[in-house]
Amino acid sequence: MTQKPTTITATYRIVTPMFCSGADQASAELRVPSFKGALRFWWRSLMWKRVASHEELRKKEGALFGASDQKVGQSAVSLRIPREQCDLQPQVDAGEIFEGGRLLGIHYLGYGVMEAFDGKNTKAGRLTRPMRPGGQFTVSCRFSRLASQEQVEEVRRALVLLGTVGGLGSKSRKGFGSLTLVSLAVNGEGQEVPPSVADRLKQVLYELQEGLPDWTAWSRNSRVVSFSTGGTPLEMLDTVGRSLSAFRLWSGRETAHFAEDHDLMFDYLNSGTQPAHSPARIAFGLPHNYFFRSLSDPPRQFIKAEVTPEKKPDDKGYKRRGSPLFLHLHDDGQAQPVGVLAFLPAVFLPSPARITISDTSTDKSRSRQRHRPTTCGVPQVDLWKPIVDFLTAFQKGAETQEVSLV
Repeated sequence: MTQKPTTITATYRIVTPMFCSGADQASAELRVPSFKGALRFWWRSLMWKRVASHEELRKKEGALFGASDQKVGQSAVSLRIPREQCDLQPQVDAGEIFEGGRLLGIHYLGYGVMEAFDGKNTKAGRLTRPMRPGGQFTVSCRFSRLASQEQVEEVRRALVLLGTVGGLGSKSRKGFGSLTLVSLAVNGEGQEVPPSVADRLKQVLYELQEGLPDWTAWSRNSRVVSFSTGGTPLEMLDTVGRSLSAFRLWSGRETAHFAEDHDLMFDYLNSGTQPAHSPARIAFGLPHNYFFRSLSDPPRQFIKAEVTPEKKPDDKGYKRRGSPLFLHLHDDGQAQPVGVLAFLPAVFLPSPARITISDTSTDKSRSRQRHRPTTCGVPQVDLWKPIVDFLTAFQKGAETQEVSLV
């Protein structure tokens, strides 16, 4: 008797503005490839210690989701987003101002997908190509007859993770495009979807291993903190954005958490001094920038240093390193929305990677010469301490709960 194909259907609610688009970058569009990419990411996060090497990981991922390699063959699962099961809110009008531009914490989190400043052709808080929160959509995952039960279970767990700690589109690690899993069914039979984040994670995270993963993945070093600050999901995003910006940014030596980072970059831009080590803030992801008022007299404009992963002549990747700290807003429609901060530490960059610091200023003052790029190593001790310190500081200022993963 031929085995009947398995189908999993998952319905998600869009909790915060989602920045997805297709060929037209100016228009919001929900596309299967975007969802599939996010699903693959959360699938990989479950696979550490379940494969022996990166090569085995690529083979398993290709066999399940497909790959360009002709030897792989057809993927074991096909995804579809039925339009008749989509209830999406209209796209935000290009001229609409986000909350009157008042939520400055969201400006910090949304840098790149919203306009940050008032200018000739810009308006602080104006969004680009966002899909409004509040809508729902359903994804159908149909497995081939050759798919194993193990593969079906792996996808089911990834679907739950995506709708518990993840999101879709640009800035999803910063809380935009947060998705909450509303319902799940296997072959038409409804599955239990616990309302709480803690219960959902217990359902899909088990047999976590000790050590530091080779890629962004769940381990016993992972941490999840849920929090409630009251208000709407957008107001909660703003609270986290303000806390994170206050923690990371320079506000004077008396209150700065990263005074040494400030001094390293200032000395480099001022005199070309070789940094003794990379800035501590690389833990939050790369690239990132440092801005100073022009060192010329009188000051004319900002000068800038950019910190990126080192790029070698034969290196095709590593232009960036995503943050291991994921912000998610969870709203099951039944209780007050809760926020989730998930910290998934892993190997920062493949060894023997180094960090490049570049003078990317456009300051044309004759009193200052632009300095050549310089490199420094990645710290091996206390690399993740800044994120741990931020979580500790955030837990002191908000109603939080540490979610047990073991």
